[in-house]
Amino acid sequence: MKCKVCGADIAFCYKTPTLSFRIEDNIIVRDDAWKGSDYDNPYLKFYCSNDSEHDIDSEEIVQWSEDIEKEFFRVVFPNL
Repeated sequence: MKCKVCGADIAFCYKTPTLSFRIEDNIIVRDDAWKGSDYDNPYLKFYCSNDSEHDIDSEEIVQWSEDIEKEFFRVVFPNL
């Protein structure tokens, strides 16, 4: 798949969430703003390999990236 702006390849990186904490009454607690099953799940970040600021969110690329993400997790993490 190619970037619609410049024709470069679409690349991706595997992202895992960073857990956020705060100190509340001298106790370390998980920051509620970052809790949730959707936030805790790893995901793939797709971007133009030439310029990460290029807008690549066309319907075609979104569908393609969803298919790639499913295949990536199936192959790399078969037991998930």
